[in-house]
Amino acid sequence: MMTSKRFFVFLMIPMVFFADLASTQGQFINHYDSQVVEYHTNHGIVAHVQAIVKGTALLPCDLTPPTPNDSIVLIVWYKGKHTPIYSYDTRTSNNNAHRWQDVSLENRAFFRTMTEPSTLSIENIAENEEGEYRCRIDFMKSPTKNLKVILAVIVPPQKPKIIDEKGKEIETVAGPYEEGGDMKLTCIVTGGKPEPTIKWWRGEKLIDSTETHSGFQNVRSNQLVIKGLQRSDQHAAFTCQASNNNISQPVSATVSIEIYFRPLKVEILSSNQPFSADRMYEIPCQTFGSRPTAKISWWMDGVELKSDKFNYTQTDSADGNTSTSTLMFIPTRLDNDRMLTCRAVNPLVQGGLEENSIKLNVFYIPILHLSLGSNLNPDDIEEGDDVYFECKVNANPWAYKVLWKHNGQVMQQNQKAGIIMSNSDLALQGVSRNQAGNYTCVASNVEGDGDSNVVELKIMYKPICRSDHKRVYGVARHENAKILCEVESYPLPDSFKWSFNNTAETIEVPQTRYNSDVHHSSSTLSYTPVSELDYGTVMCWASNLAGRQLEPCVFHIIAAGKPDPPYNCSILNQTSDSLEVECVEGFDGGLTQYFQLEVYDEQNDILQINVSAKFPLFTVSGLEPGKMLKMMVYAANAKGHSEGITLEGFTLKVAEKQTVLSLGTRDQMEIAPILGILIGIVSALLCVTVIILAALKLRATRRDGSHAIRPGFLPVKEKATLPLRTETEDLYEMDDKNPDVVPANKDSDYQLGSEVQTPGPNNSVAVNNEFEGQRIITPLSEAYVTRDRQYQPQHVTNEVTYAELSLARPNTLDTTKNVGNQFPTQKLRDESIIYAQIDHTKNHQPVSTLSAKPSPILSPVSSLFPVKPSMYHREVVTIRTPLMGCQQESCV
Repeated sequence: MMTSKRFFVFLMIPMVFFADLASTQGQFINHYDSQVVEYHTNHGIVAHVQAIVKGTALLPCDLTPPTPNDSIVLIVWYKGKHTPIYSYDTRTSNNNAHRWQDVSLENRAFFRTMTEPSTLSIENIAENEEGEYRCRIDFMKSPTKNLKVILAVIVPPQKPKIIDEKGKEIETVAGPYEEGGDMKLTCIVTGGKPEPTIKWWRGEKLIDSTETHSGFQNVRSNQLVIKGLQRSDQHAAFTCQASNNNISQPVSATVSIEIYFRPLKVEILSSNQPFSADRMYEIPCQTFGSRPTAKISWWMDGVELKSDKFNYTQTDSADGNTSTSTLMFIPTRLDNDRMLTCRAVNPLVQGGLEENSIKLNVFYIPILHLSLGSNLNPDDIEEGDDVYFECKVNANPWAYKVLWKHNGQVMQQNQKAGIIMSNSDLALQGVSRNQAGNYTCVASNVEGDGDSNVVELKIMYKPICRSDHKRVYGVARHENAKILCEVESYPLPDSFKWSFNNTAETIEVPQTRYNSDVHHSSSTLSYTPVSELDYGTVMCWASNLAGRQLEPCVFHIIAAGKPDPPYNCSILNQTSDSLEVECVEGFDGGLTQYFQLEVYDEQNDILQINVSAKFPLFTVSGLEPGKMLKMMVYAANAKGHSEGITLEGFTLKVAEKQTVLSLGTRDQMEIAPILGILIGIVSALLCVTVIILAALKLRATRRDGSHAIRPGFLPVKEKATLPLRTETEDLYEMDDKNPDVVPANKDSDYQLGSEVQTPGPNNSVAVNNEFEGQRIITPLSEAYVTRDRQYQPQHVTNEVTYAELSLARPNTLDTTKNVGNQFPTQKLRDESIIYAQIDHTKNHQPVSTLSAKPSPILSPVSSLFPVKPSMYHREVVTIRTPLMGCQQESCV
């Protein structure tokens, strides 16, 4: 059994070991308990072994016998030369070898024969166990062999410590550093046998560093310097590694760095420009790239908008890279053209400030300031002076329109009237007193209309009478009358003067007879007539700084009497139980008057209602339906009442108001108005149809030349001829091309005569005026005109008067002859009629200024209107007729 064991050991020892034992150096690495053992052979007798302190030392021993078939008897390990520490004895009787170790090893040693080479393993090796060891091998046959092993115990360095430039130990994170700044880290390593080597790594990359002297024994240091830190250096891991052998893991310490960054960019995202003044806007501002997050603030022209007065909030993204602030901003017109700035600041970084600014464009309603011209004295402007105003406009955007107002009314430019205006100036040439008042200018832009301040233009003018003066005073004898004289002027009048004028003399009234109130621009005269000579005219003058009143205020003092009766009375709004009466008041007799209405039942002449009123407007109610009424209207004052005006009226019967109710049901009541509308539409269509058919028939008749049309509202007249023609003369047939809208109809159904058409509300009355055989047709209001009675014109709205003229026409047109001469005896085929339309709205010269030459055109017209120059009502006559020798359709 012993023989086989030796043989096994012999086989496990490689032969190359012995081949190199005398002259070569070999290296064997054995991993045992995570420790690496290295040993060297030197001339075949010395082996060098390294072991890590507190690790396991493997001392090799080559058990190969010098001769084959030899066996090992005893193996003894010595420390130093003579101290055995371990033995391996195979001489025992059994097959198990006897192992022994010195107490100093504390059972930490164990010899392993199964490894190649065999090794003595000493666990938990101590630094003092370093030294020289010897392995003695006794063989059965061969001589004893000794092998020397030199053990070197390596002491690794302690874990490195990293300190910053301030001497502070960094455990995990270094910094914070500023972007663009420098970083200095020093790695300090204590202990280590042999002395360790210090290196710096960034990740897996070895970086340059500098060895430094710490000044302490057994302490080594190394400094790492990084200049110009960039954003890419953020959170980078830097490792300090210390190592003094190649069999154990190096000791190291790792730190990461923290860097503060300045904001990369600030931007006002949306400005919503242009702004409108006094409206709220949200203005967002965003910044990114700052670490830690930047603080955003808002500034206006270099002045910070404090958050306690201006509402803005800041929100940060989850990663802290982006920050947004939203400003709730209400711009005013004063903010226009100002600079709004959004500023992001990282106070932890030098120069960590970024900002973005916008120029505000604020739209606002025009602000205007109106002033009188700088060269004008506002208290010394008289009638006839030139005045100008200056309107200064402050607006954004610029006003596209500027209006001028006088007393709230928009003014229009009128250079002929001396009103010249522009966008900023208004000039008034030769001002008058009615141009005094309040002036404003109004400017408009897209934001709205802006009004200026009010500038009052005061124009000095002499006093004038007020238009609402009472002009006539009715005073009884020995009755004291208070005559009020009120004037308008600027400035206020400073004095008044009165005078009395009758048919005999003019007397100046002493100041003791009247009281003047210059503050109210009035003066009151106390006047008491005693005799007939005391009735007459009283005149009042006022004076002010501009001068004396030019035209006095005239008051007529008459003997008081009864008032005149009212006139133009009419009945309005008649119903079944009420009506209204309205009149025009007459002269009050010089005293305050009132009016009275008496309503009688016409059948029994019983007074129904008696009503008094200050004005001639009465509303009478509570009457019985279906009654015929007689009404009397009086005017009364202190002297008595006037003659009565009699009116006849009636109240409607109940059935007349309930015509629709007779349909019987409520549904029929609702249908009745619709039915009435339908009947009206059908009636209108029938009328239009009849008119169209009549027009077609009329056109056919005119083509046959047998009929001529005359106005339907003209009365029947006799055929009249000019005195120039003879009985044997024939009339020309009427021209078919006569453009008159009211041509004569010789076949009219009317019988010619001198009868007057029956008057009616819409009818005309024919009055036979023998002006050269002509006849005038006038409306009813003109029916009282005769040749011997002076024409009293009444105002009639849209009044039109027609005159028919007749003249003879020869068979042959000879334009060289005077149409006023008598024609040769020729047959007149038909009568020619002239229609003259009178325009009452125009004022022409009297007819006497027209040419006096006899003419078939002007002579009849001028004879129609023998208006004297003294008459104030004049007429304009337009005549349309086909005349002799006229190639056109009508001549005037």
